[in-house]
Amino acid sequence: MNWTYTKTGPEMDDMERSDRPNDGVLDGPSASNPIGNPRLPGITSSGGKNWVINMATEFNTTLTLAYIFARSGSTVDDKIIPPRLPERFTFGNQIIHFNDTIGHRPHYAAWTAKNTVATIWFGINDLALAYSREGLEGIDNRLEAANRRIFELTEILYNMGLRQFVFIEVPPVELYPGHQMKKCNEDHKHEALLYAINLWNRALRENTIQFGQTHPDAKATYVDVWDIFYQGFFYPKSLAAINSTCIDPKGKECSKLWADSGHAGRRIHQLVGARVAEKAWGEETM
Repeated sequence: MNWTYTKTGPEMDDMERSDRPNDGVLDGPSASNPIGNPRLPGITSSGGKNWVINMATEFNTTLTLAYIFARSGSTVDDKIIPPRLPERFTFGNQIIHFNDTIGHRPHYAAWTAKNTVATIWFGINDLALAYSREGLEGIDNRLEAANRRIFELTEILYNMGLRQFVFIEVPPVELYPGHQMKKCNEDHKHEALLYAINLWNRALRENTIQFGQTHPDAKATYVDVWDIFYQGFFYPKSLAAINSTCIDPKGKECSKLWADSGHAGRRIHQLVGARVAEKAWGEETM
């Protein structure tokens, strides 16, 4: 889970001071607010609801609650690819947080293997940091090691009782306005980005298949999202954007496609949420 796409403010410090309860206790997800805190749509990068909130509020047939453990700037494992800031949560940190809060299935979050899906979306930060720090030298080994680590850590969630897992591929970030402006260069950064994305997603797909084969009582699902981003890029007016590179964090003209130069907008998130929900709630795994 990557905060870039799922940040909704699940900590005290993420809330406006006037919204913080005096006793310091925060409401958990409920029928009236499926993300718990803050108020919907939360603190997101999309200019409105993000894909997780869309899953919980729009693409569900029964009450769906979203417990979000993602954090800004996370990487899979700081021993393989350190985050930009050492205090950022890794995937392992997020699992510890899950274990310390609702992993023991308290009465207020009595999850079961049948009614719970773990959605896991990593890679964007790992790709960017691996390349920016050391270039292409050894990038295959670093990205493949980080990718394998996702599934080693998912094994912990499996041992805790989870049985339904969704792994989302890295989207085509080369389409983001920030990357489009840097496309023409002499050091092949654009091509290196494409290479890294393809390398990561190929490994993620292969590892998802392998995890499903070695855990026959679990459902491991790989989710493609590349086509959603390309459709929006090629046909921006279909998402109420005036062109394929305009941005608008306030959501008046362009944010249904891009919220800013490095984040997808509301409509993209809605389409991703629909795709993930379809895969998560359905029988298909690939």
